[in-house]
Formats: sequence, structure tokens, C-alpha cells
Amino acid sequence: MATPIRFTKPLLTRLTCPAGKAEVFFWDDALPGFGVRAYASGRRLWIAQYRDGAGRTRRATLGDLRTVELDEARTAARQLLSKVELGADPQAERRAARKAVRVSALVEAYLTDAEGRLRLGTFEGVKRHLRVHAKPLHHAAASQLGRAEIVRVVSAVAKGSGPVAANRFRAALSAMWTWGLTTGFLDGRENPVALVPKPAAETPRERVLTDAELALVWHATEGVHDYGRVVRLLLLTGARREEVGGLAWGEIEGGVWMLPRARSKNGLPHEVPLGPLAMAQLPEKREGRDLVFGTGEGGFSGWSKCKAAMDVRIAAARAKAFAAAHGRVPKPDEVPPMVWTLHDLRRTFATGVSEKGIEPHIVEAVLNHASGAARRGVAGTYNRAAYREPKRAALALWEAHVREVVGLPARVAGNVAPMQRAS
Repeated sequence: MATPIRFTKPLLTRLTCPAGKAEVFFWDDALPGFGVRAYASGRRLWIAQYRDGAGRTRRATLGDLRTVELDEARTAARQLLSKVELGADPQAERRAARKAVRVSALVEAYLTDAEGRLRLGTFEGVKRHLRVHAKPLHHAAASQLGRAEIVRVVSAVAKGSGPVAANRFRAALSAMWTWGLTTGFLDGRENPVALVPKPAAETPRERVLTDAELALVWHATEGVHDYGRVVRLLLLTGARREEVGGLAWGEIEGGVWMLPRARSKNGLPHEVPLGPLAMAQLPEKREGRDLVFGTGEGGFSGWSKCKAAMDVRIAAARAKAFAAAHGRVPKPDEVPPMVWTLHDLRRTFATGVSEKGIEPHIVEAVLNHASGAARRGVAGTYNRAAYREPKRAALALWEAHVREVVGLPARVAGNVAPMQRAS
């Protein structure tokens, strides 16, 4: 080993590899184990040398002399050598880190397993959360990921997509981690997501849109292409967002939407009779594409962006109505924003048809709510057939109401079966 010398900035320029040698080491007399490794190529690296628990010599690279200053390198070496004194092996830790399971690998393994277990709509949401929202974590070793890093990403999702979306992201991340631990894909016992607080407490919504608000929503969808058509179908049928967004042409048979069990939330097949106004919202079929909406591999996407743009149009329409009624532009606090979600349309539909006298069990059938064993098995098959006409009548009644609310000409139904009304 070369005689140690006191490293100084002026001296560093002379620490080069002599001719005829592949490499040479220089050692600092101020900090034993701290040195410079100089190569014949001219490259020079800061190093820290120590012996591991088995007495073997180990060297850890601390950076290039061109980019790391002497004081920074000496500080890094002192920290590393202090860890060694306490029993650590930095080189072994680095090798373990390189072999550690990355979050990106955990994500793909979990999605492969979950694809066959989760309902299609649920799976698509989980996939989006883990591949898109969790991307800032993908590079990290799963075993070394701290709670603070997860909190930062969850908070970023809450800021960009809202607290409810952040709650869903957190739930997907936690489920993935639990799967990794229970299957042995990850080592350890602790789920770091478990103690990450939810961005927001969720309470069941009770929002029901007024007729005036329904009209605003309808008119704000004019000329909005796929998103506008999807919103109108949600308004007319009371269906779920992902079910309409993933609608396929093969599911529509003779004016009836046959939702397969693989795409329904409760795993039950569902028939939705589509009235003339609902059928009019379907676009022309694009050659080579069975999905009605969207352009990518899946159905419609871009929900948040389109909803935000639609809210801007609704706000402009409300401000215009205020100006027409009062003869002046409204002040900022005179026309508060209309707070609503797409799922509120489903609740509005259920409330609206109930108020028009439709019996609860028919409303439940239209919404495809699983209510008891009668909806499943052979009995469920016969019940679906029995409910077909009452469901058609209920949807026709609601469609007539929507026509009136949004100012469309009334349509006389030719053969709508009489419906049961609550007494």
C-alpha cells in the first residue's frame, strides 16, 4: 500500500497513474481508508476501502474527481467508514439493493395476477392507478420504500385528480403491497401504505340534480363528441360510468343493451332497453373497432379532463342566464359553481323514476342492483325476462321526462307496456 499523503486541492492534480501501469492507489493520511484510484486512461475516482466481517478487503466508489469535490468525498468516506465500524457492510447493501424487487416489477406481477380476479372495470382503474399514478415510485426498491415517499405521491394525486381519486390510488397501492407480502413476492412483514392517511374522508353522496341542472348538463354536452354522448347515455339510462364508457357494439341487440356479467359491477348480466333518444346518442360505427367510444385499446378515457371542460361550459351558461335575468354580469360570488359528479346522474335517475311512481323493485332492476337470491341462478334468469317490459316502460317514462326538461319535442310511444306504479 502506498504511503499516505495529505490530500489537498493543489495536490490532486498530481495524483495520476504513472506510465506503464494500469492503475494506482493514493491514500489520505487524514482519514485512513479514504483514497483515489487513478487509471491509465486518465480517469480518477474517490474510493473508501475497508474490511468486511469476514476480513475481506472491500472498496466502495464515491464519485469522480471531476464532479465531486474533496470535502464532499471526504465527508462521504467518513460516513461510510463509520457505518463499517458499527458493523455494516456498504458493498453488501449495494449488491442487495441492485437485486431488490423494484416497485415497477411488483406492479406488473400484481396486475398479471389481478387481471383474472378483478371485474374488468375495476381492473382498468387499478391498472391506471398503478401504472400512471404510481410511476414516480417505480424506480424504487420495494423493500426500501418509505412512508414519506408514498405520502408525497398520494398527495400529488389528490392535488391533480382530487381526493377521491387519491383514496382509490392509495387503496390500489395497499392491496398490491398486501398481495406481494402474502404471496412471498416481497420479503418483510410491514405494508408501508397501511399507515398512510386517506387524503379525504368519504361519506355517501345524496346529491340529486334538479330539472334545471339536468337541462344544463344536457345542453353542455352539445357537440362534445364521445364524452357528450356518454354523459347523455348516463343521464338517460342511470347506468354506471365505466359500463357506458366501455360499451361495445356487440352488446347492442335490437335496441337492447346486453351488458355481460364480466363488465357489470355485481357480476350479473344486465339488460337495458334503449329508447329512441338513447339510441340517437350512439355514434356511427367505426370500421375495425367494436368499442363504441374511445380510440385506444380500451373504451373511453380522459374523464377528469372532459368533466372539467364541461363544468366550464356549465358555468358560462349559468353566468349568461344570470346576465339575461338581471341585465348585468354577475359578481364572482353570485353564481357559485355547480358541484356534481357523473354518478349523481345515476342517483338522479333513480330518484326521478321513483317520484313518478315506479315501484322500488323495478327501479332496482333498472339499476342492476343485486337484491337477494332471486336475482341469481335460474330464478334470476326468469326474473330478468319478467322485468324486461317494466324496465322498458320505466326508461321510456324517464326519457319522456328528459325530453320535456331539455326542450325536445315529445315522442308518442307506440307500444310501451303499461307499468306498475307504487300505490
